[in-house]
Amino acid sequence: MTLRSLKVLFYVIGYLITTIPERKRLHRLEQTDPKKASELASASIQKTFKRIVSLAGIDLKVEGLENIPEEACLFVGNHCSYFDIVTAGSIIPGGVGFVSKDSLAKIPGLADWMTLIHCLFLNRSDIKEGLKTILTGVEYIKDGYSMFIYPEGTRCPEGTPGEFKGGSLKMAQRAKAPVVPVATSGSRDIFENNRGLSIKPGTVHITFGEPFTFDDLSKEEKKFAAEYTRERIIKMLEEQKKGGDEHDESVDH
Repeated sequence: MTLRSLKVLFYVIGYLITTIPERKRLHRLEQTDPKKASELASASIQKTFKRIVSLAGIDLKVEGLENIPEEACLFVGNHCSYFDIVTAGSIIPGGVGFVSKDSLAKIPGLADWMTLIHCLFLNRSDIKEGLKTILTGVEYIKDGYSMFIYPEGTRCPEGTPGEFKGGSLKMAQRAKAPVVPVATSGSRDIFENNRGLSIKPGTVHITFGEPFTFDDLSKEEKKFAAEYTRERIIKMLEEQKKGGDEHDESVDH
């Protein structure tokens, strides 16, 4: 584990410990003013994510921020690294709740913050419970809270995204909300590709694609909406790689 890794680890642990009073205050505020509580929690988490990005030495290359709608939407992205959540969460205006695996609900402190920013804990092995979770996400979006889902269901090597789970866009379909495809590359080099839990500095490229709604899709595209979105993300990843290759060639010359 590198010194950089230790700095990130101790910062996260310190944040979870020192913000216990803040979390309690926000949970009380939720009872009378849930919108304000969510706003304050999202601001705190986004500030924390930005600090982690800085400590990790990540250089963010972001494109397409203008494609993010003002209304609540569903962000759909490929998933390569734990740092996908940190990097995306650090730049999305107003913050966002993530659809996460249910095991994270057991981590003290972290689960509190995730609940405060409207994250969802999805049990993928229980279809009935999974549906309840998705329906909760529909209500969140209708209430004005944007959500972010990684339809692969797990972290996959960079390159071509894995299969997008069917039904992963149901939240947007039922809430009649825009879908924003998000392509991320480079994040795996920050952590997962390194030995010994090492965090190494590097560039993470994030592109927010043009949003679409289910009303924009043909009958066939609606039927295979997850695959339609995956194909759009693949094209965005190809554009990222093309841009990187052109930059490398210009540097060599």
